[in-house]
Amino acid sequence: MPRPVTDTFPDFTGHLLDNGRFKLIELLGSGAYGKVYKAFDLTSTCEDPKYYAVKCLLKPKPGSREEEFQLREFALHRLISASDHPNIVNFHNVFYEHTFVYVVLDLCSGGDLFGAITERKVFCQNTELIKSVFVQLLDAVHHCHENGIYHRDLKPENILFSKDGRQIYLADFGLSTQNKVSEDFGCGSSYYMSPECIGKEFGRHKFSTRHSDVWSLGVILTNMIAGRNPWRYAMTIDDCFSTFLYDRDFLRTVLPISDQANFILKRIFHLNPLNRISIPELRREIIAIDSFFMSEDEIDQGGDVLRAAAANYAAPPAKTPVVPAKPELSKSSSYTPQNSEEVYLYARPTDGLQPLRDHPHNSLLDVLAAGSRQDVTSSEPESAGPITPESRPINEPLVNVPVLSGDVLGGSSNVLTYRTVQATVKSDVMKIVPTPRHRAPSNTATKPPPRRVGKQLLRKAVQVLKALSESVSS
Repeated sequence: MPRPVTDTFPDFTGHLLDNGRFKLIELLGSGAYGKVYKAFDLTSTCEDPKYYAVKCLLKPKPGSREEEFQLREFALHRLISASDHPNIVNFHNVFYEHTFVYVVLDLCSGGDLFGAITERKVFCQNTELIKSVFVQLLDAVHHCHENGIYHRDLKPENILFSKDGRQIYLADFGLSTQNKVSEDFGCGSSYYMSPECIGKEFGRHKFSTRHSDVWSLGVILTNMIAGRNPWRYAMTIDDCFSTFLYDRDFLRTVLPISDQANFILKRIFHLNPLNRISIPELRREIIAIDSFFMSEDEIDQGGDVLRAAAANYAAPPAKTPVVPAKPELSKSSSYTPQNSEEVYLYARPTDGLQPLRDHPHNSLLDVLAAGSRQDVTSSEPESAGPITPESRPINEPLVNVPVLSGDVLGGSSNVLTYRTVQATVKSDVMKIVPTPRHRAPSNTATKPPPRRVGKQLLRKAVQVLKALSESVSS
């Protein structure tokens, strides 16, 4: 494995920027492509000291693709920062010195959503806190969309907290775009990519970046409620996703989520992007929900996998209790899909996209219980973006619900299997995996045999979408 670029970086502690205004005083974190330091503003007063986060990156070669990506990130982040939204990390300035680039951002000293889910487990059985945090995230993403910016890398690692944990900030616009429709397939982080963004089973047709962001929000919501990913990849080679295509209540059979939460997730995880719930409507549904969690009686009556998931996500006492901020009841929106260029991709009606009932065989859970065995390998190599450490799924038989891993960033992921479920209840294996992000898929990676579960559904869905797209284009 190649060494991270940051291995060649010097220690920037004590370095001065902007003619001595900012002093880098402490290393906060290091990824594959950059380091982040805490910086003190020497022009601030003792009574009101000001601190910032400074991202240190390698200066790309002039005219290179890397420079294009970097300049786009800075431009879009600066643009959305100008609107001064309370839930978006502010972009303050960028400095170029010798071979390095220094980006001055807001300092968010409360950690990220990934740590809140995997380490502190602050959301377990805490419906009000999920509401508070997720509504803030919805507001931030919706604000970006209303201003013509689509994030494309929504995941817990890119959502930061204030020091008191009450306010969240959307960060890392490295993959963001102003294009409403895109052909950048495989762009983002694999666990959070929509099926159309992965593109392999959708015929690589253009897709809506707005609706793809909504899909990612659904995976994040699942993380917060259950401490799990719903699947590894939204492809039919993934057992969990294939089973979900056939049985849209599948997640409730393996994760301790309430009927109301399951209903919301089903409205998000539609194959046809135009069938997905809009962010303003999703916001109203989140605020109105009574509970995101199953009752103890429901868990006791569930299967082994469900009970194991619930037991593993049992929350330890938080070191510092987090008091949720009460979200406002409603937000207005000017977004109407009928007026968007996204519509031509997915014309209505979409009855042909509903799950097929002439299923080729029994539910996957029945197959697993009978001892069916089939290996799964990653369908493409991982490629990390700035500040996102590399990690790679491992081969594992009998794939069930993907887990989120709290191991050291860059470690391998783990998957809970049907046969090991009882053993893993007593271990720390069932965790969330830090998600690397992709620039583009590989055409050389080996693929496992495709699953039959859900394959017919997806093939018909692609045919419908392709026909609709061609009819509108002509």
